[in-house]
Amino acid sequence: MRQLPSKVVAKLEVNITEVKRSQSLEEYHTPSYSSPLSLSNMIDRLIRLTPTRLALCTAAVAVAAVSCKDFTGVPASLNTLTDSGVVYAINGAPSGAPTAIHLYSGTLLAADANFIFDIAFDIDASGNAVLMPMRVVSSGLASTHTVGLQKSDQTFDLIGAAPKNGYHPDTSMTVRPGQAILAQSQDPLVCGVSVTGTTIHAKVVVTSIDVAARQLKILYTVDPNCGFRSFATGIPKD
Repeated sequence: MRQLPSKVVAKLEVNITEVKRSQSLEEYHTPSYSSPLSLSNMIDRLIRLTPTRLALCTAAVAVAAVSCKDFTGVPASLNTLTDSGVVYAINGAPSGAPTAIHLYSGTLLAADANFIFDIAFDIDASGNAVLMPMRVVSSGLASTHTVGLQKSDQTFDLIGAAPKNGYHPDTSMTVRPGQAILAQSQDPLVCGVSVTGTTIHAKVVVTSIDVAARQLKILYTVDPNCGFRSFATGIPKD
């Protein structure tokens, strides 16, 4: 199991001194506010992800140079991941319900203000599935990374590798069940220090939609190795 870096806890020291009558107690210091979008809080959030996905959810910056392919021919080190699950439409979902996917870890989670996800899901008025990159959801209110999507002419099972280009960055896509979508994520927490590979790739398909329950069943395969595009089982070669 790959491990995230341990959380660093600052040591708090309190010095008690005598207050003389000539001194004032009016001066005080307000502790700095820790933003929920700070790197430390984002790492804390990743640590709390589903245990079954923790094997894939690691401190990507620490391993990116090893797992990302560059011109020197560094091989991939991580297995591709194929899984399925149920997500809710972001509009109408129960509180805390999974409405998005974090591609690198393959985790289904809530699309909230922490923005630890790549693609969120919704159901439009016609009952179609809508896949929304994180920047579409954030609407510029937070610092986020680019996620590109494109539809495939092939069925999910026949897609052996992600294409190099053709992605529509930060653009929602509306699909019917069975339409395979290819995703390219430029997550700096995953590939921020790779030599040439700055993206990871995935294929996603909505297999069914329950409009009344606001639920979508999805199937997905992720290649978590930066710069690699293969969806073959095991550690990819390219």
